[in-house]
Amino acid sequence: MTAPRYHLTSYGCQMNKLDSELVESKLRQRGYQAAASEAEASVVLVNTCSVRQHAEDRVWSKLGRLRLRKRSEPGLVVGVLGCMAQEHKRYLLSRMPHVDLVVGPSAFGDIDVTVDRARERNARIAAAREPARTRHEVAGAGVLAVDRGQSGDTIRRDVRVRPHRSQAFLSVMRGCNMPCTYCIVPTTRGDEVSREIADLVDEAQRLCDDGVTEITLLGQTVNAYGRDLTGRNATLARLLRALHEIPSLRRLAFITSHPNFLGPDLVAAMAELPKVARYLHLPAQSGSNAVLKQMRRGYTVERYLTRVEQLLAAAPDYELHSDFIVGYPGETAADFAATVAFVQRVGFAQSYVFKYSPRPGTRAAELPDDVPDAEKERRNQVLLATQAAISLTQNRALVGRTVEVLVEGASKVAGRLSGRTVHHRLVHFAATDAAPVGSYVPVRVTEALQHCVVGELLGPNDAEASAYDAAAATQAIGQGRA
Repeated sequence: MTAPRYHLTSYGCQMNKLDSELVESKLRQRGYQAAASEAEASVVLVNTCSVRQHAEDRVWSKLGRLRLRKRSEPGLVVGVLGCMAQEHKRYLLSRMPHVDLVVGPSAFGDIDVTVDRARERNARIAAAREPARTRHEVAGAGVLAVDRGQSGDTIRRDVRVRPHRSQAFLSVMRGCNMPCTYCIVPTTRGDEVSREIADLVDEAQRLCDDGVTEITLLGQTVNAYGRDLTGRNATLARLLRALHEIPSLRRLAFITSHPNFLGPDLVAAMAELPKVARYLHLPAQSGSNAVLKQMRRGYTVERYLTRVEQLLAAAPDYELHSDFIVGYPGETAADFAATVAFVQRVGFAQSYVFKYSPRPGTRAAELPDDVPDAEKERRNQVLLATQAAISLTQNRALVGRTVEVLVEGASKVAGRLSGRTVHHRLVHFAATDAAPVGSYVPVRVTEALQHCVVGELLGPNDAEASAYDAAAATQAIGQGRA
């Protein structure tokens, strides 16, 4: 009997990408095989994101195309997973009859069973996170709803299922307890739930035993890790120190952090542990105190700057990454100008800039969306250009330096490979058999662009290839930041 084939498309953040790996792991353990293309699959799954309107729009468009396909293939199973499944469950069940599964983030541990039932019955199944219920029949719909199942973190992960052999994500916690007014994550993913340090060390060790050398820890507010593990002395700093002891692990990163939880113990661990990657994703969202207050971020610009100064005093080689929302309700021209000045003052290596879009169910959605779309677009372009100029300056400071690059694969430019430094800088260089994917190689930077650098691979006999010049890189980063 031919094994059923599935195709999974994932949108959104790194947490979604890891969730997709966990879903694939469960399906493969049950005998499913990955299809070479969506057209060859009898099960089509879409792992979704609700944080930005653009991500949702792409999913609605895909579901429209799948509706047409299902007209000629009635046996096709279509599943919507993740945050949109949680947020738009009722709409998906009532208005999209071609969708067979609606599975929220808390039920991925049972996804193989859920898909089997959908295939067998071609029934619409919902699996959303509602603590008060377990399983019941939806009145009048004939749909078996699985309201609670296992989360992906409650099952033993098949570490072999991952897209990159040398790199892996590791989810250390789920959910978020922060009150940010624009964010739908607490609604779709629930309260913070941290995993035990021992479990995380075990999973990390199994990943490293299978060839992983770089692990990125994931959490919606990852540096708040352990707050719910009362009395167990579980903190991100302690977790970093425990994982640092794994001999074959070479790089250890974590995302996404909140400024309020960048405390002295975490700063000390980041400064002292050489395997910890030398960049910190610390979203500011705005450079205006008035906007930060409206967003309920819980800090001021001054507090953010103090935390950054404390980190750079202890570890001056760190680079900072951030997120910003422009056009938030009530954001004035002066507020936006303060954000531009803030970005210039900090000197972020990279920033993701988003135009505000109301998310139903959030506090911000109740506010007047009073910044015109054209003005949002203008502010978006201004801030992107500001960041691009800073990034280019910092990249130029690296020209002539030698950096260590973890090779990730083929570049988008033909004939080149690409990879990232310990500072998460993207580096492109000429493809060669001497730099297989997953290897760490020395590259001399020869050209600086806005979002990356270009370099040349150094040979084993080149004196510069003997070691990564961390001191020189630190000096270059400081020059670029200044």
